[in-house]
Amino acid sequence: MITVYGFGKIVPFAKGVTRDLRVFWALEEVGLAYRIHPIDGTQGEQRGEAYRQVNPFGLIPAIEDDGFTLYESGAILSYIADKTGKLAPKDAKTRALAAQWSLAALNTLEPPLLQIFAVDKIFSDQPWAASLRAARVEQAQRWLPMLDVMLGKQPYLAGAEFGTADILMASVLRFVQHTDLLSATPYLAVYKARCEKRPAFEKALSDYNTRLGG
Repeated sequence: MITVYGFGKIVPFAKGVTRDLRVFWALEEVGLAYRIHPIDGTQGEQRGEAYRQVNPFGLIPAIEDDGFTLYESGAILSYIADKTGKLAPKDAKTRALAAQWSLAALNTLEPPLLQIFAVDKIFSDQPWAASLRAARVEQAQRWLPMLDVMLGKQPYLAGAEFGTADILMASVLRFVQHTDLLSATPYLAVYKARCEKRPAFEKALSDYNTRLGG
């Protein structure tokens, strides 16, 4: 059985956007049994020596599967897809498209959207916050409309089938769900809602909220 190192406690503003939720979502989608090793994020347990034996970067999530340890949410989702033969396209070109969108979610969109979230929730009183936020919003306003146009023509990133790229992208979009950025991109907002209406996400989020007291 897979063990997921995920938050058992976390500061209130981070509930619902931590990266371990992506792993729980994927596991619910494929129907794999798993257990949770809870980490106390309010006390910085993820940065302690014990957890660094699992993930030397001291970041959540990580998994262990029959002696095999893996961290980074994108790599974990790819492993779950390969292990089960689900959540990934079968043909090479569509698989490449899914990989493209997974990398775009994590490398292109997550950094500015996460910084917007961090400024709004943690650093809003800092003297540099307004200028940083404005720059990251400008980036988002360049890139999100491109996604909006594409998702007005197809339901998911790689085409007709939901997959790991969609879990990653929908999770990244949650960083700005408190803003009006998605209201300017209606197809993208509908896409996020479509992903989050999946029973696997609803189950993962419900269990996550119960565990974290949200």
